[in-house]
Amino acid sequence: MLRLVLGALRRRVAQSVAVLVLTTLLCAVAAAGPQFVAAAAARTAAADLASAPPAQRLLSVRRSIPPDGDPAAALAAFRTEVEGLLPLRDAEPVLGLRQPFTVSTGGFGRTVPVAYRDGVCDRLRITGACPAQGSEVLLSRRASATLGIGAGQDLMVRTQPSAPELPLRVTGTYELLDPGGVYWADPLFGPGRIEAGEETLDPVFAARDTFAGVRFNGATAVYTTLVPPRLAAGPGSFADSLAETGYTLRSAGYELVTPGEELLGVIAADKAAVREGALAGWLQAIMLCWLALAVVGRHTAQDRRADVALLKLRGGTRRRIVHLAAGQHLAPMLAALPLGLLLGWLGARLAAGGPVPATEQAATLRLVTTAVAAAVAGGLGILALTELPALRTPVAVLLRRGPQRGSGRAGRILDLLLLALAGAALYQARSAGPSGLGAAAPALVALAVTILLARLVTGSAGRAGTAALRAGRLRAGLAALQFHRRPGIERIFALVAVAVALAGLAAQGYAAGRTARADRAAVEIGADRVLQVRAANRTALLWAVRQADPGGRTAMAVAVDTAATPAVLAADVRRLAAVTGAARDALDGAEGSFPAVDGTSLTLTARNDSPAPVRLVLSLEHTATGAVTTVPIGPLPPGEQEVSAPLPGCAQRPGCRILGMVLAGPADVDGAPEPAPAASALVVRGLRQDGPAGEVLDAARLGDPRFWRATTTGAGMSVAARDGVLTLRIPQPAKGQRAGDNHAWVVDSAQPVPVVLAGPAPEAWVDGDPALTMFGGLGVPVRVVGTVPLLPSLGASGVLVDLATAQRSLGAPGTSGDRLEVWLAGGTSRAEVAALTARLAAAGVEVTGADSVAARRDRLAGHGPALAARFGLLTAGAGLLLAAVAATVAVTAERRVRGQELRAMRHQGLAARDAAGAGFLGQAALLGVGLAGGLLAAVVAQRAVGAPVVAFIDDWRLLAPPDPSQPVALAAAGLVALAVLGAVSCGALLSWARTIRGAR
Repeated sequence: MLRLVLGALRRRVAQSVAVLVLTTLLCAVAAAGPQFVAAAAARTAAADLASAPPAQRLLSVRRSIPPDGDPAAALAAFRTEVEGLLPLRDAEPVLGLRQPFTVSTGGFGRTVPVAYRDGVCDRLRITGACPAQGSEVLLSRRASATLGIGAGQDLMVRTQPSAPELPLRVTGTYELLDPGGVYWADPLFGPGRIEAGEETLDPVFAARDTFAGVRFNGATAVYTTLVPPRLAAGPGSFADSLAETGYTLRSAGYELVTPGEELLGVIAADKAAVREGALAGWLQAIMLCWLALAVVGRHTAQDRRADVALLKLRGGTRRRIVHLAAGQHLAPMLAALPLGLLLGWLGARLAAGGPVPATEQAATLRLVTTAVAAAVAGGLGILALTELPALRTPVAVLLRRGPQRGSGRAGRILDLLLLALAGAALYQARSAGPSGLGAAAPALVALAVTILLARLVTGSAGRAGTAALRAGRLRAGLAALQFHRRPGIERIFALVAVAVALAGLAAQGYAAGRTARADRAAVEIGADRVLQVRAANRTALLWAVRQADPGGRTAMAVAVDTAATPAVLAADVRRLAAVTGAARDALDGAEGSFPAVDGTSLTLTARNDSPAPVRLVLSLEHTATGAVTTVPIGPLPPGEQEVSAPLPGCAQRPGCRILGMVLAGPADVDGAPEPAPAASALVVRGLRQDGPAGEVLDAARLGDPRFWRATTTGAGMSVAARDGVLTLRIPQPAKGQRAGDNHAWVVDSAQPVPVVLAGPAPEAWVDGDPALTMFGGLGVPVRVVGTVPLLPSLGASGVLVDLATAQRSLGAPGTSGDRLEVWLAGGTSRAEVAALTARLAAAGVEVTGADSVAARRDRLAGHGPALAARFGLLTAGAGLLLAAVAATVAVTAERRVRGQELRAMRHQGLAARDAAGAGFLGQAALLGVGLAGGLLAAVVAQRAVGAPVVAFIDDWRLLAPPDPSQPVALAAAGLVALAVLGAVSCGALLSWARTIRGAR
């Protein structure tokens, strides 16, 4: 039997090679699916963790521990216990100790946490010294100002109001170097916040030995680490894994703080997108493999009919004949296994962008083994089924030389079933969306279209061939008749067409997803490249960027306030068109009309209508640094006065601008101006500077009410600008009315401030005068000069305002709620970015991070839908190879029969050139019409299903999804299919040429 099998394989090398190639592709596809899912799940988990806010990526384990006089040993033991319970082997934790205390300020107690943390001084900007020994601490600058305690003084704290005070020596003050970084993401050690309705001061960082005292026996030890991607990429649900870990820790007396629900949901959704997207393409590719094996098996079975007849004549049993046929298939299939597994591993790694995690390799190997075994068993069963008709056929029929045709009833029934299945899938996709059977609707509709086209094309080929022969076109006529008469031509055509259709659908889905990711990245980033920066204030950033890029073609200063309602995007609009390409001419980007103050002293001319002396306290902001200078002028006795005062901090170029003025009493209280008493009044007639001399506030500016505004809450100071003077008057508060603010703010810009609005206007704008409170400053009146559907960085809701105009309109500088950035124009080279960064650093602006549209697009490409689309391209390419090999084998298997036909026609006078042309034209017609039919099926399926492109796992809907019909991608898929089909068919054409040369 073995000798018979080997002899049969030698006689039919082409058919054996075809089974070898098809089985290799089958094994590759079967092996690639599980490996891709495991590797892609790991990559998506890593991408989700990398893009999540730091606070959502932390695992924090906490427990109250008694240091027993040795906090270092207590922390070491705590770490050992935690790492014995956590499923982490590569963690890089940060250990800390924290205990809340109470400090008295302003007559009442406030909570202040005393904390130690590994490496804390390396992540602080310290004025003074880092604590080095017990009872030494660092205060934040804000806490220092609140408590009125500085370096060298003692901070007196208590564990509870009735406990004795504990002195802690303050060695300096600190500021966070990277407040948005991972180190500060743990809220226990971050800036002060509201706890149980009470505001907690910023942490007081102490030396570790401080916790050796008896007062610190209630300290909480904290173990903080980032969630490793390995843990998130593991099998099953990440949330379930964390829940199991939390139960273990709680049983041991620990508290586990896990990532937020949002991150857990994103990771689970990404894994589901990978599984569902890959499953559809994987099953389609395996079905195509089986269909190709069925086509090849049918044609090779036709070629083995004579062998079966001889075995029957020699008394061979049915079992012996089955063994012979199965052996001819089994040998190449077994030989294909190692190469298929290797190709599957390479393909999965290419599509997923990385290997299977080491922790998942054992489980993945089991799945690969099961999938490959099932796929090969299915393929072998299909090949065996193609041999059954020959076993039941009489010997006389088997020895006939002509092609055997059946009734075709089974084929028509199968076609009807497939058409019904495609109709059901289309209905479900149109009514319920891409779930269940609806997810396969595009592929099934494409298959239905190719089946109908196959029936139409083969039926038309016979009539076209007859007409061509009557017209004398021998080559075309013979090619069409051969196309019509070839056994199983409908299946070959359908296989080629559906492979091309699936490739077209995969290419269009991938292209549409890529477009969607690029559009989203552009909206979220705002500019081609964005630098996150740290500057003293918005004024300093605006000046530094203008000095670093004086031409205004590369960089633009931006401040974002997401805490405002609506959110505010303040940009240097003079550069907006050059940097982002968006023209905003309606926004006011002009400079202010007040002169710069750059002298060494100020002289005030005024009349005090108060019964007692008052002072006028001016606030000025340096235009380059944003530093605020306070200049008290006076006291001014009642009556006409002209008083001078020194002006520090404004002589440096480009000088200062006036923010506003306060009417104050003659003295200071606790370092701040004493409020002027009720009924105080001051008439300002002029303000000039010396060194150099110049007018600062003349009659035109003092008497113009457009340049001045007052606080609108409480019994505030009235500000009246008329007749060339500015009158400041403090009214007598009514009974029960609180005193208001004594500020008069300078408004050095057009009012109301022009803004561009995205999204609906706030209700307050509809019912009254529109006003916007931004950057923690005063409310600014605004007017909407344009509306847009989206704003860069903000999305579908927010306002765009000129940064310089906003600064001149706020009055008080306001520093809260802003995110400072520098947007760069597209095409900026790395050298230009480096030079710009250096110039910004020289101006006091530090670049803390960077992002770009390309980087954001690449991060989005690491999520489930994008990776599933890449896997779809891989399986579509495998489908094209399958179709090409099957079509080629169909021609090769008929070479002997076609050679006999050619000999007969050559004896009847057919020229060799016409015979060769007919053969070439017939194969080209099969592939060409199949290619065109596949592209048509892809278009029909795409239009019929009409499902939008699902490019993201979240509910991001700021832009309409791109059109799923992508003509360029479809054309590219057609060219690739033409190249693959044509290249593989070259072997069949050469075989046909040899047949012609032998047919003489």
